[in-house]
Amino acid sequence: MAQHTLSNGRHLAFPFRIGTDGRTVAPASDDTHVRDEVLQLLLTSPAERLFLPEFGGGVRRLVFEPASETLRGVVKARITNALTRWLGHRLTVQLVDVTWDDAGATLEVTVSYLPAGSADARIVRFQRNSR
Repeated sequence: MAQHTLSNGRHLAFPFRIGTDGRTVAPASDDTHVRDEVLQLLLTSPAERLFLPEFGGGVRRLVFEPASETLRGVVKARITNALTRWLGHRLTVQLVDVTWDDAGATLEVTVSYLPAGSADARIVRFQRNSR
């Protein structure tokens, strides 16, 4: 199996910004860069990018849907498919977990992944509270 490396030193930080030295800010590490890519992918809606209309996780479109087992399955499927399709060369998805608390009106998504070339898992969590 080929070993994938990430760093070529030419990445831009997400969100894009200008540093105090007047240059574009770069991610601090490969781990930060992969995490930025995960966030960018999941928070982008399909058709949002003009020249890449299929890119995106589409999670934001589900924010106002009622919490249910169906929504849970849809969220898991969209996230897993998006990560595998667009970032499968950069990471391996270990877990996508969706939980909700009706009393707190909170939906929480946990994504665990292994960056390419790393044996250590990383976790990204999203939470929506409708109150």
